[in-house]
Amino acid sequence: MPIGDPGVEQFRDAMTELRNRHIIFALSALFDLRSQIIGNDEFQKRGGVDTTTALYLMQHLQNCDKRRRVITYQPDKSALDEYRAKAISTKNIITGTVLSGQPSGTPLVGETEPFGGDRVQDASGPLRQLPWAIDGTDTDIPLNSQLNYRSGDGFILLQSIDEAIVAWTRLESRFQSRFITVDDSMRMYAHYVQVLELLEIFHGDRNRVDFAQGVRPSEEPRGPGASPNMIGEEVGSSGIKV
Repeated sequence: MPIGDPGVEQFRDAMTELRNRHIIFALSALFDLRSQIIGNDEFQKRGGVDTTTALYLMQHLQNCDKRRRVITYQPDKSALDEYRAKAISTKNIITGTVLSGQPSGTPLVGETEPFGGDRVQDASGPLRQLPWAIDGTDTDIPLNSQLNYRSGDGFILLQSIDEAIVAWTRLESRFQSRFITVDDSMRMYAHYVQVLELLEIFHGDRNRVDFAQGVRPSEEPRGPGASPNMIGEEVGSSGIKV
């Protein structure tokens, strides 16, 4: 199937054709975050991920949120309102160079201000298809049925990101050529807070739990029937399961 075909499974409600180029820009960071979770072997363990991985993913989440803020329509750059001032905040702050003479901790240039050009009326843009195939044909964007997740918390984290991807495509702002409204921005902010809370509450060293039985029935080298307490076990002549 070509890119632009309807999404399936967790992406079945996504709009694959929209006009807003800034929404596609925001989605690119979310797909980057998703790829880091898909390819991270920490999520192969049912006991949870370490703090290093959790903080690393928070950095990607901050990058996603920065894009949300800079594409929010706000022509008055000198006085950002309380909604625009809200941003994903974690203990793992991304550092960089600030303007000369500014105190430490001052946001980087462009970090909180929207893109330029929002004071000028733009021409209507063409409809654009999502540049990602979410119909299961792209092996780098696997669907739920294509995943073999041992980590339940990791799977829920991935689903929250997929939920945010779908939500971006369904915003009312998708009908305009650029920028998103403050209200749409806050809707997406709520999705990002959900991802952040999952990372902070259920991931990291202090949340890891031990699994003594590390082999699932489907992973048994002699087949699922060789796993204890499975109905398919065979009983020997002595009456002992073998």
